[in-house]
Amino acid sequence: MPQQPPQQAPPPAAAPPPRIVRPHDAIEVDKVDRFAEGPHYGPVLDPMLVKKVKARVEVNPLLMPPPDAEDRDYIKWNMLFSTAQCVRSSDPPHRSWSNGRSAPATWPRVTSLRLMSRSIPWPIEVPASDPLLGVTCGDVIEAVHAYMNGRVSQRQFDLAPESQKRILSEAFYHNRSTAHGVPGGRLPQTLLRFDWLGQDTMFGGIVANEGFVKELCRGALPCIFELKCLRRYPMSEREIQEQEAREAEAEAGTRTRRRTRSRVTSRATSRATSRPPSSRATTVESGSSEE
Repeated sequence: MPQQPPQQAPPPAAAPPPRIVRPHDAIEVDKVDRFAEGPHYGPVLDPMLVKKVKARVEVNPLLMPPPDAEDRDYIKWNMLFSTAQCVRSSDPPHRSWSNGRSAPATWPRVTSLRLMSRSIPWPIEVPASDPLLGVTCGDVIEAVHAYMNGRVSQRQFDLAPESQKRILSEAFYHNRSTAHGVPGGRLPQTLLRFDWLGQDTMFGGIVANEGFVKELCRGALPCIFELKCLRRYPMSEREIQEQEAREAEAEAGTRTRRRTRSRVTSRATSRATSRPPSSRATTVESGSSEE
């Protein structure tokens, strides 16, 4: 029987033509919010990698200083109080800030950053609570709050100039007084870092300031930003009522969480005490008594 000639494989399909990028495609890319919440957009870089690739890091506009024209949202917060007192400028005054807390603090996203201020001499380290998401706006505010509530050491006080010691003394007594706009007697009877600020206790935003960083660090370093601290103003009657409403809401939430934890603990304790002893324990006990 004659041998059949080998069949040849079909020719490969032609590659599709390259996609033509039109101007409207670039417009669509520009519409993507680089500060959107979630892990879906953009890498998370280590500060040293930021320096190596010479990336230009931008601050989320929500964290920037208040605009002159009120044309974008910003954070209003007296740093004497907890982060529950933060208000987004476009939200009702009685509502505590939540929209944007999980948004990235920078573009590109970074694993950590540092804040420096002209109002206080020590740096604020801001690590990402989730390294996969990078530093968020909430991470920045929480880090500032934790830092401001830290204690001023005796050595730091001793090294302060006399003018700063007077500011500290006045702020210490005022912040623990019955005046409106201060926490009052709930504060510990020791100097805290926000006492160092005097009257400049309003969060003024963070900005990229290369000249300021070079002045303090004697060189350009990545992921270091300036924290602005603004003078607090006398509160109106309405602002006092709004702040009291936020404080009452935060306190109610705290009490609810405490009651929930207490109930859970009580149930666990009840189950543990009502559980019958195991047969193994009974055997061991009877064996011990025989001995």
